[in-house]
Amino acid sequence: MHALETYRKFVTLSNRKEVFIRLLNGQDRSALIKFFQQTPQEDVQFCKQDVKNPMVIDAWINHENGHRPLTLVALDVPTNRVVASLNLSKGQQAAKNVGDIQQILVARPLQGLGLGSLILDGLIELAVKENLHWLKVEIVTAMKGIVKAFQSKGFEVRTVLDDYFIDSQGTTFDVALMLRSLLKNDCEEF
Repeated sequence: MHALETYRKFVTLSNRKEVFIRLLNGQDRSALIKFFQQTPQEDVQFCKQDVKNPMVIDAWINHENGHRPLTLVALDVPTNRVVASLNLSKGQQAAKNVGDIQQILVARPLQGLGLGSLILDGLIELAVKENLHWLKVEIVTAMKGIVKAFQSKGFEVRTVLDDYFIDSQGTTFDVALMLRSLLKNDCEEF
C-alpha cells in the first residue's frame, strides 16, 4: 500500500480534544460538504476554489482526476465530524516538484488550539514522501497571525504581490508569496 494511503495520525489539541488527521476519501464527501457549507464566508473568501460548491469536492475525491489535490482532513474523534481541511495541488511539467497549498481551514471553535499547525505538519511530511522540493502558499498580508504561523513552519516571504486577491465586493488585497524548501541543504558552497 502506498505510504500516502496509510497516513493516519491521532493528535491532542491544547484543550485536550482528540482529533484524527488522515487523507480525504470518498466516504468523507457529505461531511466535507457540510463542513464547508457551515464555514463562514469570510473564512473561505481567499480559498483558490469555491469550496462551498459540491462539484469542487467531487473533483477532489474523483480517483480518475489525475490532477486532484492531496487533501488532509481532521475529524473530531467522538463525532467523526470534519473540523479542518488542507489541500495541496502538485505542480505539473516543469513545476512538478512544487506543491501549492490551496487552502487550509479550521473550524472556528478549534482555531488557536494548534490544529492548523498539526495538519500542516502532516502535509509537510507527506510532501517530503511525494518527493516535492518546494511548498508554496499565498496569504493575505493583513492576516499577520497566519503569516507568522507559516513562518514558524519554515516558510519564508519571498515577495508581496500588490492587489493580488479580490473578494466578492471587488476589494483587492496584498498577498505574501511564501515558500518552504523541502530539500536537505547538505551541499557545500562553491
